[in-house]
Amino acid sequence: MSGLTLATISHAFAGRRVLDTVSLVIRPGELVALVGPSGSGKSTLAAIAGGILKPDRGRIMRRYARHGMVFQQSRLMPWVDARDNIAFPLRLAGMSADRIAARVQAAAEAVALRRDDLSKRPDALSGGMRARVAIARALAVEPDFLIFDEPFVALDPALRRRMQDLVLSLSGARGFGGIFITHDLSEAARLAHRIAVLDRQGKGITGSLAPPGQPGTRSESAIFDFVETARAAPLLHDLVNVDERALPLESTCDMSGFRRCC
Repeated sequence: MSGLTLATISHAFAGRRVLDTVSLVIRPGELVALVGPSGSGKSTLAAIAGGILKPDRGRIMRRYARHGMVFQQSRLMPWVDARDNIAFPLRLAGMSADRIAARVQAAAEAVALRRDDLSKRPDALSGGMRARVAIARALAVEPDFLIFDEPFVALDPALRRRMQDLVLSLSGARGFGGIFITHDLSEAARLAHRIAVLDRQGKGITGSLAPPGQPGTRSESAIFDFVETARAAPLLHDLVNVDERALPLESTCDMSGFRRCC
């Protein structure tokens, strides 16, 4: 089992309410993309899901043993090499040196990091390599749930696509579930079984959309058609895309182009 339930989550920073009774259920093995306007509380909800923040109110029910997290910034320690960055959570867990070495090697191979890459510090790695190290660090704990908070937003389109394909490959091979925060509706449609939409004021999940087919099997034309239809949906009226420009939306749409789900 690798599901997650967030029930009536509320949270405020310095008296300003960011989330207000937000509920979201992620079923075992399901990848859910969470979209919404900037400032709607997506990253706060991800931090609460991962245990980094404690909500002011609400319940969190984790039906998994371990989760991994990957952030918008790689958050690597600059004073140690890639190998030690990947090993860090394993050392915190008190794992033996032999087991750490095996886990680090397996995680590095999963994200196609070469042996010489592991001996480099973050400032000697490209943005894409740092993203791979961050993913490897999350995989090294052998999670059965992953929490992604816009990890590819700073990457160029070609590298972003490679990272998306990597996530799909690993999810298919390992069967983990997860939540993927993104501003990019095309990315959400490529990666997710279901796309949940967060209200502008963080007042709840206003609805969800399910692209046709399964993640990793959708053609580019199917993704394009879905995105063009979904952009016109009143449900996504406040959504912005990855370059932060407002989407060109119509006031009405034909909802037959995709399944609506809860």
